[in-house]
Amino acid sequence: MKLQMTKKINSTLIVFILFTYFLSNAQKIDSNLQRDITPISIQKQMQRVADWQIDHFRETYSGRDKPHHIADWTNGALYVGMTKFAKMAKDDRYWQWLNTIGKKQKWKLHQRKYMADDHVVGQTFLELFRKFKDTTMITPTKERLDWIMQNPSQQPITLDNYKHLERWTWCDALFMGPPVWAKLSKITGDQKYTDWMLKEYEVTKQHLFDKDEHLFFRDNSFIDQLDHGNKIFWSRGNGWVFGGLTLLMDEYEPGSEPYEYFKDIYLKMAKKLIKIQTPQGHWSMSLLNQKYYPTPETSGTSFFTFGLAWGVNHGLLDRKVYEPHIKKAWNALNNHITADGMLGYVQPIGAGPDKSFKDQTEVYGTGAFLAAGSEVYTMYGGQRIYQISKPDYKKSPKTGMTREHWLDMAKYILEGAFSYVHDIDDPLKFPKLGKVSYPRGDWQIPVEKLEGLCRTLFVAAPLLKENPDLTINNIKIADYYRHNILNLINESHPSFIKDKDKDWPGQTLVEFGALAISFFTIPEVVWDPLSQKQKDILARKMISYGDGATVPSNWKFFNIFVLSFFKSQGYDVNEKLLVDYLNKSLDHYRDDGWYNDNPAYDYYSMWAFQMYAAYWSEVFGNEHYPEIAKKFKSNFLDIKDTYPYMFSKNGEMIMWGRSISYRIASISPFPFLGFYPEETKDINWGWMRRISSGVLSQFLQHPEFLKDNIPTLGFYGQFDPATQYYSCRGSVFWMGKAFLSLLLPKDNEFWNATENDGAWEDELVKDKVHNKFFETSKIMLTNYADIGASEIRAWCDVPITGVKEPFRGSENYNKLSYNSAFPWQADDPNGIVSMNYMFKTGVDTIPYEPGRLYTFKKFKDGIYYRDLKSEIIKDVTINLADIPLKNGILRVDRINAKKPLDLILGHYSLPHINGYINTSVQKINNKEVHIIDNGIYQLALIPVKGWESITSKTTSDLHPEAKKSTVLNISTSYTPNQKNNELITAMLWKKSGKPFTKKELSIADDIQIKKKIRTLSFE
Repeated sequence: MKLQMTKKINSTLIVFILFTYFLSNAQKIDSNLQRDITPISIQKQMQRVADWQIDHFRETYSGRDKPHHIADWTNGALYVGMTKFAKMAKDDRYWQWLNTIGKKQKWKLHQRKYMADDHVVGQTFLELFRKFKDTTMITPTKERLDWIMQNPSQQPITLDNYKHLERWTWCDALFMGPPVWAKLSKITGDQKYTDWMLKEYEVTKQHLFDKDEHLFFRDNSFIDQLDHGNKIFWSRGNGWVFGGLTLLMDEYEPGSEPYEYFKDIYLKMAKKLIKIQTPQGHWSMSLLNQKYYPTPETSGTSFFTFGLAWGVNHGLLDRKVYEPHIKKAWNALNNHITADGMLGYVQPIGAGPDKSFKDQTEVYGTGAFLAAGSEVYTMYGGQRIYQISKPDYKKSPKTGMTREHWLDMAKYILEGAFSYVHDIDDPLKFPKLGKVSYPRGDWQIPVEKLEGLCRTLFVAAPLLKENPDLTINNIKIADYYRHNILNLINESHPSFIKDKDKDWPGQTLVEFGALAISFFTIPEVVWDPLSQKQKDILARKMISYGDGATVPSNWKFFNIFVLSFFKSQGYDVNEKLLVDYLNKSLDHYRDDGWYNDNPAYDYYSMWAFQMYAAYWSEVFGNEHYPEIAKKFKSNFLDIKDTYPYMFSKNGEMIMWGRSISYRIASISPFPFLGFYPEETKDINWGWMRRISSGVLSQFLQHPEFLKDNIPTLGFYGQFDPATQYYSCRGSVFWMGKAFLSLLLPKDNEFWNATENDGAWEDELVKDKVHNKFFETSKIMLTNYADIGASEIRAWCDVPITGVKEPFRGSENYNKLSYNSAFPWQADDPNGIVSMNYMFKTGVDTIPYEPGRLYTFKKFKDGIYYRDLKSEIIKDVTINLADIPLKNGILRVDRINAKKPLDLILGHYSLPHINGYINTSVQKINNKEVHIIDNGIYQLALIPVKGWESITSKTTSDLHPEAKKSTVLNISTSYTPNQKNNELITAMLWKKSGKPFTKKELSIADDIQIKKKIRTLSFE
């Protein structure tokens, strides 16, 4: 480390540099203040930077002739950040990379015994021990620190031009050394390491901490030195200290002596740092001289961002005060990441303010950035995700996931639920989210607890099948469920459920149906151990709900499972009712794998009718009612040729229909095809598992899937527009049905076939339209090979006024189509709409009405025809014709109205997933074509005929993926006497990166399109 003394710069040159720099960066300053931050974008950027650094790990930096030693301080700082990213990455490759480093180093610190720089690598070894529990990883570090305490250095605390390096004589050392001592003290429980560290830290603080500026001098050579009249405080040097303080406080309990000692320093520095941040968002290399050091520097800025975000996350800093600074800093850092993932503007190795360059980086800069990202991620709602350990890319080249990972995922979800259980009598009751879900009063709490109990058992059952002694959070899971099932019949317990005393069974029937399924699944765990008296009471209670009225929908299966289980146990049940409900369930079938759930088509066709019927047949029906089971089987086998096409190439499900928070339950039928090996010999099992594992990854690896350790009520994160009044927080565990697949034998083909992309590899070729129309249900699936997305058009014909369940006419069903790439945006009462028409009603209470009353007309020549009527405005119909294209949708619609009409039509919407939306306008055939781009997809809206205006609209809190979203809307006014009543619109999409070409946007000039339009017939 060579001290770099700052030279005075010609003042005229400085003025010129500042003028040109700030002029060119004015837009970036505004962008850094305005650009939103999302957990997805943070995770994405962190992975890009981490992957780039690993790929270039053994290159040379800072003008050195050879790469840094793997135990050098430069790399030690990298490992600190990489460890933090390893904890939040989608698989364990980063842990394995760090583990390899430790093994190569034989877990030894670097060469110099006292030198703090040579100790920093120990932080990572200690963190690896925490994960892998191998004492070999920490023994050399402990031995070194023990030796230092037995042989304390006699050197003074002054650096004196690098003569004295055995103590913490320069401020960087406060990052390198002290956290090793603190971590070891926490791991071993030995206070001596903390005592020694605190004493040495205080000596350095007294020497280098400026009590007026609340910053640290880099070393004694900077004390009393001035640069342009200001004290010299090096950005990265103070970054080392500030970041190190958070690492130290992480090891101590708030209120403890060490924690409060470090907190005092931390708060003083934090308050100072936000006062001296540059307008662009970074911190100047000389903290008090930003006027003379205008060049960005990312390592110091990363450390400060890390430290400030940590303080907000731990309640030490006021979010309202500090968030603008953190947001600006994080966005500034992201401006300096190259296209291939390198973090630029990292000041090379030095010892004070100097220079940084756009195209130069250093490993410690990457480490600092990753540390910053880990805290900003948490600050903006990022949650722990499921991490794939030891992925198997030979058997599962697409996802890396095997049956063992499915077991791990089930346990991961169950561990979240049992984080609320500290005693065997604690209920599985979770924090309420949003304004829609119940409980809405204490009277609903008993059934809320019942949901938590019975639905989490879906997740627990296959785990208990594998391991009856499963223990989580010091609770034996089998004992817990048995105990709490018995609480349901204990009249003195708060969880007691009365026998049904009215005709209507309510939600209790649903949960008892779920409990009956689990009784079938693991009777040896939750049923057989009960006494005969307990069984009799439970049977009476559950049968009282199962033997009676139900909802004329998939609910009949709850009665069916209750009655079937107790019949299997020798109890008298209403077999006439059982058979009646079985036959009525069969009556819901509409061919091609689809059941109608009265009145809707949605995922209940699959995660309810198909899944329940297949499982009922396997555990009961084949033996007791073989003819009915045979019919269910025939219906079930139909899904293999239809349902897989509803998922994207990457195995993502479409956001569509009610109860979407059950999410992964959508895959529950696929594994159950394994019940019929003879009839499924030709099935592509690798594709079935690829889809299923893809959906699991879609959600369990999403940063906002969990909140408070429990899956949210929504699609990705919490989202009230997709939540129904009948859901509580525990309702989400209905998704656990997906894990009943683990009941399949380990040697089943579902678990052993090699993953592949199925029809996407050959059948669904690019540059073509791929539609599947199902005549009886009138459902159409479309696959878009160019972007690997799937789309569905289905039933919706329910008003929202004066009905009991208005959600059936809501966005869950009322869109013109639903696409796996573009989750639906909620309707805006102010007239902003996505993938739907919006009528301007003229009614004060409902000024805008989204389309919801659809009538299917026909499917002919690749065109899907429907009529859309207004619920509020009488005598208004729009004849709809959807023509899927290879990269979008062409709409040719016709207005039939006897009165003037104002209409709005919306494209799919794009979330600000990367914090921004780029908008552009092109003129094609004298028409304005508007394009929006969020860095993942770009959408174009083309007003071919009949439209008057087009605009982009940005809204908040209407999209399931990000707080902000943008949609393209097009509008017109119609009068009955006008000649043209035709509206032609092209809605196009493609992945970001390559702009739309003029040919792609000139849709009206396409000869094939013109021919298609001429074939239209609304009759």
